[in-house]
Parts: sequence; structure tokens; C-alpha cells
Amino acid sequence: MRTGSTSQRLLAAVGACLVSLTACGSSEEPQAGPPDDFVCDIQAKSPEQNLLLQIMRADTYTPQIDHRTPRFVENMQINLRGTPEYRVTSSVRQCEYFRNDGREAGQTTLTYRWVPLADAEKVAYPAETRRYRLNGATGWSHDTAAGLSVRCELPGDLEAPSKNVLLRADASFTVNLGPVHDHGTQDQQMEFVYRMARRATEALGCANKPLEKEPVVEPVAGEGAS
Repeated sequence: MRTGSTSQRLLAAVGACLVSLTACGSSEEPQAGPPDDFVCDIQAKSPEQNLLLQIMRADTYTPQIDHRTPRFVENMQINLRGTPEYRVTSSVRQCEYFRNDGREAGQTTLTYRWVPLADAEKVAYPAETRRYRLNGATGWSHDTAAGLSVRCELPGDLEAPSKNVLLRADASFTVNLGPVHDHGTQDQQMEFVYRMARRATEALGCANKPLEKEPVVEPVAGEGAS
């Protein structure tokens, strides 16, 4: 009997198990989080890219990601733990897109923050602002800016504070070469913010998946609709 060689093989197998649990029969693999550029990365020929190019009146643009996805999530979670039900939290600037046109500079910037439920209806909107309701979210769009507020219910120790606030996404557009109060552009800005905010809700892990549905961009009657 070759008990020595058998024992050695058993010891080697145990060692392999200690190094890698998957080698011992566990088929579960760690769930990978979103890619580092998930919140801001825009794929070629995607709805987001088409909207952004139209809004910026550009053929190309250069993206800049201010925070990788894990840092973005961490910053938003830190802000949520700071009693946001009593005050608007500081904004996390996340994505910037620079217009590639030597004749006219410009950019689009996306920021995110938490807003107390009590303050949700206290926003002062500029004249000629179009307001929207999109799958449970509320939004607004003006000539050079657009924003969206939506519930984002988080699990664990963030469940309680997340129920007292709304996730707010804001976009500023410093290039708009079209006519003033162009409703078509305002609608495009609203859809762009919705689609980009959906990425933020997915990265944050909003359990209620508030922006999962495709956006239907229609202004609220009497709020800039025509």
C-alpha cells in the first residue's frame, strides 16, 4: 500500500482548498460591482450619446470622470449618513463632457446630491421651465440646465435615512447654440438626465429600481407644455 503518496495527495488537496474555496466544490463567485467608469461612460451610438451630441451641437466630445464608481458610491453614502433629512447635502460632481470644437467652447456637467423630502417642492424654477413626471420621478428642464429627483431606497444601515430624502441629479449645459426656450432641446436634456441618473441609481444599489423603465418625456400640463 502506498499510504505515503496517498497522504501527500490528500494534503495537497487540502492545501488547494485553503488557497481557493472554489477548488473545494464551491461554485459561487464573488459578484463584481459596476465598472469604474459605469456612471459616466457613454457608448458609441447609444441613446445617451445621440442626445448629448444633439444638446451640445457637437460632432465629438471628450469625457472626464471626476470619481470612479466605487468612490462615487462611497461619497454619496457618506453624505447620506450626515443627517440629510434636515438639509440638502453637498453635490458630488461626477461627469463632465467637453465639446470638441475650436470655434466654441462648452461642456456638460452632471452632479448628484440628496435632498430632504420636505424641501422637494420648494425649488424655485426659472421662467419658461418645463416640468415633467417620469415613472415616479419629477424633473425640470430650462435653456442651460435640467434636473431630476427620485426616491432611492437603500438596504442595510442606509435604509432609514434613504427613506427621508430624494436622490437629485442635476446637469448644466454651458453650450446651447439653439433658440432660447427651445422645447425640443429641453426635452432632450430631460431625457439625457434621466438616462444618466439611472446609472447612478444602479451603482448606488437603489432597491426600488426607480428609473428602470424607459423614459417617456412629456411635460406636465401647464408647466411649459405646448
